[in-house]
Amino acid sequence: MNCYVLGAGVSKSVNYPLGSELFDAIDQFVRQSGPCIDRFDYQKDWEDLTRWLEGNPNPTIAQAYRTRNIEHLFTVLDFADELRNDALLNTFHSRASSKLREKKAEAFGMYDRTVEDYGRFRRILLWALEHYFSQRHCEDVQNSKDPNWDALRAFGNSLAPGDVVITFNYDATVERVLLGQGRWSPRDGYGFEIVFQQSRDDRTVVDPWGRSAVTVLHVHGATGWYRRPFFAPGYVPQGSRAVPFEVFGAAPAQTQISLDPEFLTGLGIFNAVDACLPDKIAVPHERHVVLHPSFLKDYLSDEGVIAALWQRAAEALRRADRVFIVGYSLPKADSAALTLLLTSCADGRARIINPHGGTKVKLGSLLHTGDSFQGTAYFEDWALSGCPERIPWKPREKEAV
Repeated sequence: MNCYVLGAGVSKSVNYPLGSELFDAIDQFVRQSGPCIDRFDYQKDWEDLTRWLEGNPNPTIAQAYRTRNIEHLFTVLDFADELRNDALLNTFHSRASSKLREKKAEAFGMYDRTVEDYGRFRRILLWALEHYFSQRHCEDVQNSKDPNWDALRAFGNSLAPGDVVITFNYDATVERVLLGQGRWSPRDGYGFEIVFQQSRDDRTVVDPWGRSAVTVLHVHGATGWYRRPFFAPGYVPQGSRAVPFEVFGAAPAQTQISLDPEFLTGLGIFNAVDACLPDKIAVPHERHVVLHPSFLKDYLSDEGVIAALWQRAAEALRRADRVFIVGYSLPKADSAALTLLLTSCADGRARIINPHGGTKVKLGSLLHTGDSFQGTAYFEDWALSGCPERIPWKPREKEAV
């Protein structure tokens, strides 16, 4: 069994942005969408956000905006949010009659007013991130027929039954290709079981795909994923009396994720919907299950579903005969990923596929790959050449004088 660890360089092959390009891509998407309102006002709120970032008195925020580094922006906004939550809990747990509680409450109020804009603009940036990837997902229904998807198709064809793909990307490009090749299905291909029904109104259980030959683990979550509703669609709790197990939905108890019907339509699936979420999400402010780019990722959020995926990823890495790390540069914010690779990937098993020699040397040294550091390649070149275990070294051509 082989394990493939994919980064943004893989999705870049089909015109998704790298992490350093993500803010500009979202900015362009929002501005070109016109007078759209979806959780936020694209024209008014986004303009307020960018103006606030650009002229912010906090030099860290202003610098992060100047460099268009979305990871740094989120980190600053997340840290303010974390401090606010800690201050609130600290006030709440103080003794009711103590003067200390009054002081803490007053201090919290002052801080809360100071960072009010931080929270509002953080939410707008999160929603814009989700909307951008959702829109790209829908566009990929047509785009995936283009020749620049040939490398992803070649990669899919190279996978064998039992192989596991671990991806840090939010998009569904890999599973889209594997679904078309009959190697993957949303029923169990994400590492958890989902039950499907015919349509929103027809509850007939369907499974048009069978079991997945390849598993795709989105260890940072994915757009189109939502927390599974606690009760089955249409069920209204009646007091505290005993209820049949069916009221908790059709999926197994350990499954905590449901797939948005629009996400499935974007994959080209029109004959099935998630039985636990057959219609559009009912709560307008419900967030996708996504660990957004930040140094403060919350791996225990969303009832531990992300942590469970990391456990499965660790198991896959330990069992793998060979681990291919493709188009992934191990950014500083992904310290958890470094720990995962160092503790689960045995010496000599990894191969690094990356166009940048420095990145290949860094990862190769950390993981003791033992392969030549000189042979570098883009994902497209590697995939279209048959996904070889080693990249042949090619001397650079001398530039004409």
